[in-house]
Amino acid sequence: MSRGTDTGEDRSGSGWQLVADRLQSDVIFGRIHPREHLVEDEIMMRLNVSRYAARRAFDELQRLGLAVREHNRGVYIRSYTGNEVEDLYEVRELLETRAAARIPVPVPNGLIERLSDIERQHERASREQRLADVSTLNNDFHTALYQACGNPMLSEAISLYSLRTQPIRMHFSTDDAWRRQAVADHWAMVKALEEGDAEKLVGLCREHLKGPKAHYLQLYHGR
Repeated sequence: MSRGTDTGEDRSGSGWQLVADRLQSDVIFGRIHPREHLVEDEIMMRLNVSRYAARRAFDELQRLGLAVREHNRGVYIRSYTGNEVEDLYEVRELLETRAAARIPVPVPNGLIERLSDIERQHERASREQRLADVSTLNNDFHTALYQACGNPMLSEAISLYSLRTQPIRMHFSTDDAWRRQAVADHWAMVKALEEGDAEKLVGLCREHLKGPKAHYLQLYHGR
């Protein structure tokens, strides 16, 4: 593949996805920092890819909520102020606790099995430190959970704000204790659904949001 060309291989294959995966990994492991700019020519040279692949990879990072593209500023890794973090998590708590309260009990057929299957994969990925998979499966778990609320608009809003806080959560994905706690929280949610305890589920969903928020704010104020 030659650099700086839009090759047929790029357009039909997954070369851009490999670039996106590499950049996502760089964010997870702190090789690329919040507010750091992503420059097409530098990525093309460093990873020996075409401009098309670099641009598509940047688009994917935007879709995942990890990067921002602004006129006259280009593409850079998303970062939040302390106040923005407070605001984002206030919205997430309102949306997610409302959705949890709307999930009918007994739960719809197949939901427990679906959530358990995702969480087994999530737990395995966490144990094996496959951090990109951990992020994806975490999102899959919460999407499946909140879609059960029966309000597509509400579950769509939850997905949107979850993406916006992706950079916050990814700061701590290398922390073994944090990942173990996330796994334990997910299994507790599954158990609450099995027991038909809607109040407990709402409380678990509320508490689940507090860890990443608190850690990020501690990091932010410690700068």
